[in-house]
Order: sequence, then C-alpha cells, then structure tokens
Amino acid sequence: MPPLSCNRLVGLGIATFILLVFIFATLRHGGGPVQTIKDAAQQAASSAQHFCSNDIPNFSKPSVQNSVSNLYESIRHPVTAEDYVDPYGIKFNVSDNPTWTKLLGSDVLIVDMDTRAPDGENEIFGANKINWETMDGKEGGGMLSASFLNHYLYSQIHGYDYKFFRAQPMEPSHHNTWIKPHVIDELLHSYRFVVFIDADATIQHLEIPLEWLFNRWGITNNTSIAMPIDTRQILNGDENASCDSKGKVTLNTGFVVAQALPYTFEMMNAWKTCTNGLRYPNCGTWKKEWSHEQRAFSEYIRYDFNPNNNIVEIPCDDAMGYPGLAANHPHILSDCKGQFIRHHTIDKGMTKTDTGNAMIQSLAEIMQKTLLQTKQEVWVNEGEGTRDFMKEFREKEE
Repeated sequence: MPPLSCNRLVGLGIATFILLVFIFATLRHGGGPVQTIKDAAQQAASSAQHFCSNDIPNFSKPSVQNSVSNLYESIRHPVTAEDYVDPYGIKFNVSDNPTWTKLLGSDVLIVDMDTRAPDGENEIFGANKINWETMDGKEGGGMLSASFLNHYLYSQIHGYDYKFFRAQPMEPSHHNTWIKPHVIDELLHSYRFVVFIDADATIQHLEIPLEWLFNRWGITNNTSIAMPIDTRQILNGDENASCDSKGKVTLNTGFVVAQALPYTFEMMNAWKTCTNGLRYPNCGTWKKEWSHEQRAFSEYIRYDFNPNNNIVEIPCDDAMGYPGLAANHPHILSDCKGQFIRHHTIDKGMTKTDTGNAMIQSLAEIMQKTLLQTKQEVWVNEGEGTRDFMKEFREKEE
C-alpha cells in the first residue's frame, strides 16, 4: 500500500472527526443510533472523498505569488518606514502624517492595457520559451514584454492583482491612448485601487510597496487620482508645449493611481466623455491631437474636480524620465530621472534595460543578505580548520 499523501491524511482526519462528532451527538440525544451512525459514516466518507479530489490544491506546492513574495521578504521595504535609501545612497523621505500602515494586497490591481498584444515569437505571451538576451526591447512586442514582466513581477512580490487588458482600437475617431480613462473606469468597480503603468515605463525599486510610495506622495483615503507632473520639453520651438492653456505643466497619464470613490467615478465619466463637447465644448480638439487624453485631463478635469486635493500631482523626478534623458536630448527641459517609476518616453529600448537592471539589483540584494546571514557556513579561510594549502605549496616550491 503506498504511503498516504499529506492531503489524504488531512482528509482522513477530517472524516474521522466528523464521524466521532455524530456518534457523540447520537449517544447524547438518543433515537435511532444505528441509522444515524450509518448516515454519519456516509457523510464523513463523502467529505473525505471531496477533500482528496483533484480539485483540492496541493499544499506542498505554494503558488507562484507566495513563492515570489517569500523570496523577496528579506528585502521588502516596510510600509511604515520613514525613509528609503537607494543603492546610490540617496535618501528619500515620506510625507508628514502618512496614511498607510499595511499592505493592501488584492485590493490593488496593477493593469497593463494596450491595443497591441505581445504574443508573437520571443514575446511574453508567446508559445515558445522566451530568450531574454535576444528579445527586441524596442517599441512593439519586445518592449511590451519587458515592461509587462516588470509590472507582473512587482505585483507578485507585494500580493497585488495583475491584469493585461487587451483593448479594441479607438482609431480613427480617437487616438488609441484614449482607452485609458475607459478601461480604468471599468476596472475600478472591482478594486479599491487601480494602478496603470505605461508600456514604456518600469518600476525601479521592486522591493518598495505601493503603500510606501502612497505615503511619500501624500495619497490618502480621500485621493481620487494621482499622476506625475510631465517633463517640460520644446516642440517646434514652443517651450510651453508641455503646458496647458493656463501655463501649468500637464500631468502625464503614463502612470495613474485611481481610487474607487464616488467622486472618482464622476471624474472618470467627465474625462472619458470629454471629447463629445457637451460639458467642454473645445475638448474635441484632443481626440487625436497630442497629447490626447493627457491634455484633456490637464486642461479641464484637474480644474473642475479638485476642491480638496482630490488629485495628487506626483513629483516629476519620482515618476517621469530616466537618467540621461535631459543630457542626451536638449529639447527636454526637465531633468527628471524616474527615481521610482522610469518612463522611457523617447529611448524606448531602455525599457528592457531597466527591467533587467531592476530584477538583477533586487536579486543581488537578496543573495547578499543570504550570504551575509550564512557567512560562517559558506566562507572558509584557508588554515582555519582546514589544511594550509598555500603553506604546503610554498614548502614544496622551496
């Protein structure tokens, strides 16, 4: 007889427990003990059979999310930490009176959305094994594959839900980026927070949970939406190309945090219907003209729906740009380095580079902590409890 598996042992224990409970109840209350015991035995057997069916998860094999989360536990940054020091030694602080003290888990959805699908050869949803070294990280399926991998891994580390929303094109009537307010509004009915990250944007420090970033940026229980301030740039000689009609720099929709509040849904409805011209007669200009839904939000929505700081403007240096952006592109006026969210608006190929860097950096930190904790076990000094090989070698040479 083969040994009982863990699941079957647990099932047998439950069946035995149920049987004993029914026998005890029968003896105590009387009335048809034999038939009652038979019924109890049948119910116990049924429970055991159900428990040991193939539909019951194998507890000896943890989920991918549990495995990844456990792997990163040693370097996960505490939600309540007052600061964070990056690998370069730069210190970042949270705002005063932080709101969040624990992880929100599956109340948060990280969503990638696109009209394109990275399911071709050497792409993340492709049928064949992916080859990271040869994967094309430029705009297209390769770039989407790299960023989706970054976003998905981050969600698994911190217990957030993740989805890729393949949207239908909105062209020719609207630029395809107009899918953002529609999709976010749809998904927000099922989550407390929906966090959208653009296909050319990556999370730089995988060990930092969103809740710590929320505390840094001043996102509270009353925040409806948060976006980063855009990088300023010169387009066709216009130094105010990144500003709205009031001269204020626009917010960038490459990273959006939305919270499911009644006021948020009012805001989202005004945003996604902006171009019909009913509430905002001139909003139709931004159906296809740059910067599309981004300009519409900054031109109209942020002024009509922000009576009590309901809209949080994330600092540009935190969630826009990347190192070298301003230095290598003179028309970029803002030297934003994407300290936490890197948005590769120009050098799309860097999406893959920064995805790789973020993963290797985090794994290197995990291995470093592990090696330091087990140093006495893995570090051997010659001559300390071992043969002195070099001494013997020198003696032979002499």
